[in-house]
This record gives sequence, C-alpha cells and structure tokens, in this order.
Amino acid sequence: MYFNQWSKQEIAKLKKLYPILRVKALVPYFPKRNKATIAAKALNLGLSSAKLWHFQENEILRKKFISASRDELLKLMPGRTWPAIMAQGERLKLKRNRKKPRLNVNENYFNTWSPNMAYLLGFISADGCIIRGTYKGYSDALKFGVQLKDRDILEKIKKELHSEHTISIIRNAAHYCVTSQKIVDSLKALGITYQKSLKETVPSVPDKYIKDFIRGLIDGDGGISIDSKSYPTLRLYGGINTINFVRDYFLKNFNAYSGIGKRQSKLAPNIYLCYIAYRTNTAIKLINFLYSNAKIFLDRKYKLAMQCSQIQIRKRSGQAMIYE
Repeated sequence: MYFNQWSKQEIAKLKKLYPILRVKALVPYFPKRNKATIAAKALNLGLSSAKLWHFQENEILRKKFISASRDELLKLMPGRTWPAIMAQGERLKLKRNRKKPRLNVNENYFNTWSPNMAYLLGFISADGCIIRGTYKGYSDALKFGVQLKDRDILEKIKKELHSEHTISIIRNAAHYCVTSQKIVDSLKALGITYQKSLKETVPSVPDKYIKDFIRGLIDGDGGISIDSKSYPTLRLYGGINTINFVRDYFLKNFNAYSGIGKRQSKLAPNIYLCYIAYRTNTAIKLINFLYSNAKIFLDRKYKLAMQCSQIQIRKRSGQAMIYE
C-alpha cells in the first residue's frame, strides 16, 4: 500500500536523483512508491527528467568526449549508460579519438621486416583489406574473412599480432577484424590501399622475403591441386600488377614461364581477374621453394604442398620440362 504524503526525506532524495536516473531505476530508492506516483510527484515539483540532457552534462561531453576513457565518462555521468553517452556525443557532433585500440595488439608489427611479416603482407594483399572507421574520429581497421575450414590461418595471424581481438563465425565463414590506426597506417605506407582491388599496388618487398610474400599470396588467392594422373598444378589469381610481379620473379629465378589468363570479375564488369598457372615438375619445384621450412602457412594448402613434394614425374627423353 502506498502513502499519499511524501516525506521531506523522500522529496530531497527525489530532487537529487530524478534528474539523473530514469523512473524505472528510481523505484528501488522509493519502496513505498510505484513508477506512476514517482513521475507524478516529480512533475508536481517541476523536476527535469533524466531523459533530457542537461547543460552541465553536455559541457562534460564537450570537454571529455574526445579523449576520456569509457570508465571515466561513466563515472562523470553515473545516470547515463554507455550507448546513451555515445549517442549524445554523435548528436553534439563530437569526434571520439580512437587512435589507441581498446584491445591489445602489436601495433608496430608491420614496421619491421621478417619472413612471417612478409607472409602476412602477402596474405593481406590477396585476401585481406583495410577499411575506414565507421564514425568520424574512429580508427581504421584491418579485416579478414575466410571459409570456416580455413579458420586456422586467422588463429595464426591473431597469435602473430599478439592480438586480443576475437575471431567471429558467421554462417560458414570466419571473420577477424583488428581496429588499429597505427597498423593501418603502416600497411598504407607499404602499399596496401583502401579498395585495393580497384587501386592495385604491389608492395616493395626485400628480396630475401619475396618467397614468404608469394606464399601469402598463394594461401590467400591461389591454389594447389593434384589431378587424376597425379600431376600437380600451382595457380595464382589477382590483379595484373601482382600477377606480373610473381610471373617475372618465377621466370627470372626458375626459368619458369606461364601465360596470363583473364576472366571477368564478379565485383565489377570492367575489372578482370588475372591468373597464372604452372604444372608438373615446374609446379613441384615452385611449391617446394615456397613451402619448404615455412613457419606460417594455411594448413589446407600446406598439406597439398607436402603431397606434391613427394610426387616423382618422369621427363621424357629429349623433351624439355613442361610449363603452363
């Protein structure tokens, strides 16, 4: 049963809490009142609702929204939820600084060359992307999406980056996104661009790491197969600049030649996906070069590479090695 008469203590408490707490949250503070009577008394007293943002709160946001941590903002405005604070910041057209990632990651990883770094750069060139921040002031991100059966490579990349970012599963695909402006800036300096399929650039890779870079390309956008006659094939798909880079490298270092095939991209009618392919002994030689003693790789393709390394193909007397 509720009392009609409000005590001085109740009124003082209502004046203090009503402007900062929603009515639902006030009920525990007034065990003898329900939501309707609390709202009616507040209206009678002319109190402003917590639904409205007050001048003092907006001033706090203008001063602190850009750089203060989540915990600091919640402490400064105890009556507001985090989504409410973010929404009000957007309404005030404030830009929150997201230069520092919320989750730990080695932001300097792509500043130092190594075999594994070159591999990741190749894999990103083929099957990763950098994307702009969703809101103004938010940092850009590095993003991957692979078939669920290839989740192992995302686990390896996550470990390599010392990242706390999670790998999510959506239907039959695994997704991994690292929000870090420093990482994206490092990748841009190396030649990775936004919408890279439309603005293709091949990173300048030191000679000693090119094989790791190409292995990353193959794992991301290439293929290894063995046909019914036990003939292996190595393929790579990509933009014309990438294909020419790999083709020229194989020709110069292994005297391995391939013509360039083209097929129309599904993304845009005026964009063509190029590819090169090598068969039999040439494929075995290139696969052994790329995958022997490799420290990081896609498990599925590494398994095929090891099978190819065991294949022996006899070369007919008087004939040259077969290329495709």
